[in-house]
Amino acid sequence: MYTVAIIAATFLTFFFHEMSHWIAYELLGYDAGFTLNTSSLKNSKIELSKTQRIITSGSGPLFTILQAVVFYFILKKRNNLMLYPFLFLPFVMRFGAGIANVFQPNDEGRISLYMGLNLYALSFIVVSFLFFLVYKTSKREKHEIKTNIFTFIMALLLILLISYLDNKFNLRFI
Repeated sequence: MYTVAIIAATFLTFFFHEMSHWIAYELLGYDAGFTLNTSSLKNSKIELSKTQRIITSGSGPLFTILQAVVFYFILKKRNNLMLYPFLFLPFVMRFGAGIANVFQPNDEGRISLYMGLNLYALSFIVVSFLFFLVYKTSKREKHEIKTNIFTFIMALLLILLISYLDNKFNLRFI
């Protein structure tokens, strides 16, 4: 049952992360779309301002951070292992995104560069904060190291699967 919770948390975390990017584009007045691992303008010839790029790049991570904070407080009030992946997945997702900056800057990496910071500056801050929430919850709830390792490995495998499926099939929600 716990594995099902990890799978659900992974797909929902990715879906709402990308949907948040899409909402930002739409609220700025642009026609956009999103898949499970990407969001973009439908007209690729449009040039966004630096501020608009920061807003659209930041909207996904902001939602993901908000998700983690909400589940941190839910888990603080109600110890439920089935909800733990909804806190854990944002950490693994943003950790993976931080590493992926090596290949191509993504959300936090792009924002760092737009702000004249080191490529990894914002990723480091976000991942550290999310790790802190996971660590505090894991320690408080006395989750065993094997639970955390299993969750981490499953999350990584599912993230790789999502990336593969998204690249292979490019299934657009909108």
